[in-house]
Amino acid sequence: MPVETDLKDAYQLLYDKHEPLEALHRYDGILKQNPENLVAIIYKAAALEKLYFGTSDWHNGQTLENSRDLLEKALNLAHKRGDRSKIALVYFRHFIHQFNSKNYVEAQIFMAKCKEYGYQDDTLFMWEYQLQRKLDKLIEKGVKVESATTIPPAEEPKESKFTTGNENSSKSLSTISAPKFRTDWYQTSSTVVLSIFTPNLPENEKCVSLQLSKKNKRNLGISYPIPDESSEFQYNLTLSHEVDPENVQLKVFTKKMEITMLKLVKINWKTLECTGESESRPSVQQPEIENKNSSRSNTLGYPTSSKKSIDWSKVDLSDDEDENAGSADAFFQKLYADADPDTKRAMMKSYMESNGTALNTNWEDVSKAPVETSPPEGMELKHW
Repeated sequence: MPVETDLKDAYQLLYDKHEPLEALHRYDGILKQNPENLVAIIYKAAALEKLYFGTSDWHNGQTLENSRDLLEKALNLAHKRGDRSKIALVYFRHFIHQFNSKNYVEAQIFMAKCKEYGYQDDTLFMWEYQLQRKLDKLIEKGVKVESATTIPPAEEPKESKFTTGNENSSKSLSTISAPKFRTDWYQTSSTVVLSIFTPNLPENEKCVSLQLSKKNKRNLGISYPIPDESSEFQYNLTLSHEVDPENVQLKVFTKKMEITMLKLVKINWKTLECTGESESRPSVQQPEIENKNSSRSNTLGYPTSSKKSIDWSKVDLSDDEDENAGSADAFFQKLYADADPDTKRAMMKSYMESNGTALNTNWEDVSKAPVETSPPEGMELKHW
């Protein structure tokens, strides 16, 4: 069998069928015949990395060390051959390795290097955005993070005869623009639903690797290969509260992916993603005692897809919106101006039928039955 066919089969095992161990065996077979097959070395390192993060048997320091050693070997070979596209690819794989290992400062160096050598990939902007988010969090914690312009370049192998020539690669990562995908979320009393909108959707649910940590029940990872590309879509986050790892559902629609998760504690989440503050600890909202002789003063915390906690009684519309401030249309337009027609129908129906206690963006679910009233935890539903 031609080596090109073996490489293609191994790549499909690694990214399409999500079988990194079988892919590892295939790459070992290729390297047994040709120890300096550059592509096999690069993706054997990727297979080891997937095994490290995906299986307990391979989750050890030796696995990561072997992966790094393979990438170093690949970088040396690429420089010896003067193949700039392969040099760029190896630097990108180095970036992925450091990013997944949470070494974000080191990852910044390799991101700059892969761009310097002209790495081209439809998901590169997404990775830059994810990296910038992580660097911003480090800065918020007081960690000194230098920009790509002030970090000394990684030492090149002595065999390299190429010099840097792309001035754009030296731009600071602080100028990275937002990616061409977005996320949205909403919650009910028992579930949290995350939607990911991107033009590079997978063909079906089987193409997606969805991982939720069974250890802390909050680390969520979503990845899938991009057709005809050498990388994959990847989105990782730490949820603000625990969910049930055994009850996670994924659906792929025409414009989005939707992940439905079951709450372990039925409380209202202030944010989807953990910010390191007190909201990451489950706490049940205490009901206020209602004084019949006074006006009702309770402020309801409605489920929402916003990443910020919003006090709906204090929503401040701009001057030119004051005349419509009391209408439902203005309310929805302000919060979901870019929603598609089905999403808006779902939001309107769920909001009205639930008496303002739930927002659902999935028309397929909402259209099947009336949406039940679901007051926030600690509140009691009363019929007047």
